Amino acid sequence: MGQAVATSMSSKIIRGGGRQSPRISQSSGDVAVALPVDHIMDVEKQAFEQGYAEGERTGRQMGEAMVESICKRYEKSLAELSTSHKQMVLTMEEQTVRLALEISRKIVQRELTLDLDLVAALATVALKRLSSHQSIALKVSRTDFERVHRAVASVNPAVTVKDDPALERGDFVIETAQTHLDARLSSQIDTIARALLDE
Repeated sequence: MGQAVATSMSSKIIRGGGRQSPRISQSSGDVAVALPVDHIMDVEKQAFEQGYAEGERTGRQMGEAMVESICKRYEKSLAELSTSHKQMVLTMEEQTVRLALEISRKIVQRELTLDLDLVAALATVALKRLSSHQSIALKVSRTDFERVHRAVASVNPAVTVKDDPALERGDFVIETAQTHLDARLSSQIDTIARALLDE
C-alpha cells in the first residue's frame, strides 16, 4: 500500500497535478508570510510607474523653470538692446546735427570770404527792420568796417558804425535804445544748435 501511495504521488508530480504558483517567504516579525510572484511583479510595476510619473513631473517642472529663466534673460537682453539702440540713435543724431552745423559754419565763412559785400548786405537788411528804433549803433569787425560803413551810410546815415576787434569777419552786432541784436556767426550757429538739440 505504501508503494501505491508513492506511485500516485510521483504520478502527480510528473503530470504537474496540484502545481501551485511559487511563493516567496517573507518574514514579518515571528510569522513567515508567503507572497505570490504575481503580487510582487504587480508591486514592482506599480512602483516603476509611480517613479516614472514622478520623474516625468519633476523633469517637466525643471524644463518649464529653465524655459522661463531663458525667456526672462531673453526679454532682459532685448530691453537692453533696445535701450542701447535708442542711445546709439540719439548719439548719432546729435553727432550728425553737430557735423551739419560745422559744415554750415564753414560754408558761410567761405561765402563771406568770396563775397566781401555779403556782411554789408546782411547788416543793412537788419537795420531796415530796426529803422523805427532810436540811437542805433552797428559794430562790425575791422576787416568789414570800410565796406559796411559805406553801405550803411547810403541806407541810414543816422546809424553809428564802429569797428570791434572782438568780432570776426562776417559778424555784426546792432544795439539800439530798445534792443540788442547779436548777429555773430557763432551766436547764430549756437542758437540753431540749441533749437535742434534741445539744449
